[in-house]
Amino acid sequence: MPVDTWFPLAVYYTDLPDAAQHKAALSEAIFDLEANGSEPRNFPEMAWTGDLHGVEKVHTDPRFSWVVAQVETHVVNYLTELGLDLSQIDLYIQRAWPVVSRPQQEVGAHCHNTAHVSAVYYVAVPESGTDAAGCLTFLDDARPNEVSPGLGSENTDIISTWNYLNQDQALYLPTEGRLIVFPAKQRHGVTPNHTDELRLSLSFDIVLTAAPGQAAGAYEFLMPPPVQWQRFGQIS
Repeated sequence: MPVDTWFPLAVYYTDLPDAAQHKAALSEAIFDLEANGSEPRNFPEMAWTGDLHGVEKVHTDPRFSWVVAQVETHVVNYLTELGLDLSQIDLYIQRAWPVVSRPQQEVGAHCHNTAHVSAVYYVAVPESGTDAAGCLTFLDDARPNEVSPGLGSENTDIISTWNYLNQDQALYLPTEGRLIVFPAKQRHGVTPNHTDELRLSLSFDIVLTAAPGQAAGAYEFLMPPPVQWQRFGQIS
């Protein structure tokens, strides 16, 4: 008797053909932003992330225009694959920031609650394509096939074989020049960089809003376009 699997997590990735020629300039720009960001506010074992250090607008920096254009193109491809009618929505890069992961540093599990789509681009990766440099890890909190809660925990440990029906995470190897796009609400993290070199990446958060002039009722489920917003006048 067959076992069907439904409700997959849609993760899009592509290897950008011109990545090598942009690597040096992007790396230099990232190091410049890190050097001029605010004082470090995270633990030594955590990677330096621009969003926590006042560096979250690289999408407005001309030095990153090439990769911004790639993100825009491939997010559109991703949403098209998901079946969205793009004529009804507008897309905005809400924020974008660099990540510098030094030896033995990681990025803790988190999700991007203020965005709809997220993307990560690997600028420079030591031992590219291996798990030593730290894997992007997607965590399945829903666990639809966990018939009894906690079956895979350390306390019970009764799962004899991890497979596609019971896995609680999916790992993506860091690959230089690769762009990965995924739902922003999906909890994810990055495993430690077990190399002696740095891993450099760029993260993007994208927001979907209704395009202006949509039919009545569209704003019930899509955020109204920002041109219709009004800021409170009494806030200085």
